Amino acid sequence: MGREEWSSTLGFILASIGSAVGIGNIWRFPYIVGANGGGAFLVPYLVSVLLFGLPLMMLEFAIGRSTGMSVVSAFQSLRQRFSAAGLAIVVIVSLILSYYLVITSWVLAYALFFALNRPVDFGAFTGSYLPLIFFLLSGLAVFLTVRSGVREGIEKIARYLIPALVVILLFLVAFSLTEPGALEGVRFYLSPDYSKLADPAVWTAAFGQAFFSLSVGMGVMLTYGSYLKRGDLFRSASIIVVADMLIAILAGLMIFPLVFTAGVDPAAGVNLAFVTLPSVFVEMQFGMVLGALFFLMLFAAALTSAVSMLEVPVATLMDSYGYQRKRATLLVFAAVMLLGFPSALSYTALKLEIFGTPFLDLSDYAFGTIGLIVAGLILSIVGGWYMDRTRIYTEIGGCGWQQRVYMVLIRYCVPIILLITLLGSLFQVTG
Repeated sequence: MGREEWSSTLGFILASIGSAVGIGNIWRFPYIVGANGGGAFLVPYLVSVLLFGLPLMMLEFAIGRSTGMSVVSAFQSLRQRFSAAGLAIVVIVSLILSYYLVITSWVLAYALFFALNRPVDFGAFTGSYLPLIFFLLSGLAVFLTVRSGVREGIEKIARYLIPALVVILLFLVAFSLTEPGALEGVRFYLSPDYSKLADPAVWTAAFGQAFFSLSVGMGVMLTYGSYLKRGDLFRSASIIVVADMLIAILAGLMIFPLVFTAGVDPAAGVNLAFVTLPSVFVEMQFGMVLGALFFLMLFAAALTSAVSMLEVPVATLMDSYGYQRKRATLLVFAAVMLLGFPSALSYTALKLEIFGTPFLDLSDYAFGTIGLIVAGLILSIVGGWYMDRTRIYTEIGGCGWQQRVYMVLIRYCVPIILLITLLGSLFQVTG
C-alpha cells in the first residue's frame, strides 16, 4: 500500500488552514492587538508574517514534499545524525497536544452547556471532576479523525469544519456590529497608536503571534506537505497565511463590540473565552444561541489544530517504524492522554499544582512557549542549512533573485527572530 495523499490541493489548503487557525486566533489575537497599539500592531504583525511566518511555512512544505516523509525520516534523509533532532520536535508537539486537548475539552463543554441552555460558571466547572469527561471526549474525537486517515479523516473534517467556522464567524461579526457598543469596541480594537511601534516589546509580541498562530516550526506543515504531490507551494502558503490572518482580525471585530456593549474589561486576556464572554452571552438577548455558536466555532478551530498535532507523531511511527495507521494512532493517543492527565487534573476539584502554579500553566510555558520556539529553531536551521539549495528552489519556484532573498530570510532572519522571541519569553518570566 502506497503512502497516503491529499485528494486535491484544495483539501491540503483547507487542512492546513485548520491546523493554523486554532483557539489562539479567536481569543488571543484580538487581545494582543488591543494591548499593543490597536491597528498599529498590524504593521509589525504583517512584517513578521511576511519575513518569518511565510518563509518558514514554505520551508516545511518544501522539506515534506521533497522527501515524501514525516519529520524524523525527512531529517534523517538530510543527515543521519539529525534523526534525534526530528524526534525532539515530535516529542515537543506531543507534549503541546497533551495540554491543548484540555483547553479543547473546555470549549466542547461550554458549547454543550450553552446548547442545553445551562451555562456554567468556569470556577464551578473546574471545581468538579466534569472536565475529565470532556477531556476524554475531545481526545476521542481527535483519535477517531486521525485514525480514519488523511483523506477520510483529516481532509474530510477540514472540508466541513473550516467553511462552517467561517460562516459562523461572519454571522457573529454581523450580529456583534449591530450592538450598541460596536463603534466604541471597534475604535478600541483598531484605532492606531503609532507610538507603540517604537516599543521593541510590541515587535516581539508580533513575532510571537505570527509564530504561534500559523502552526509553523512544529513539523505539522512538513508532515502535511509530505502528502502533497503537486501544486504551487508559494500560492498555497500565501492563501493559508492570509486566511489565518483574516479569521483572527474578524474575531476581534466580533469580540470587542460585545465586550464594550456589556461594559466589561476589554483587556481580559486569557479569561476572555471562558469567563468574560460567557458572562456577556448570559446577559444578552439570544445569548444562549450566540454562546453555543461561538463555542461550536471555537471547537472546530481547536479540533482541526489538535488533529494536525496528533498526525505528526502518528506519521512518525508509520514512516520510521513501519506501524499501520490504526495501531500507530492508538499508541500515540494513549500516550498523549496519559501525558495530558496531570494538566487536566490541574483544573478540577483536585487542583494539581506545582509550587502553587497549575500543572497546565507550567506545561503551556515549558512546551507551548519555550519548547515550541526551540522546535522552530531546530527546523529552520536543519532545513535552511542542510537541505540542498537546488531541492528547495525546485519546490518553492520563483526566479533567481527571489530564491536568493528567500535563502537569506530562512537561514538568517528566521533563526534570529526566533532567538529574539525566545529571549523575550524568558526575560518576560524571569523579569
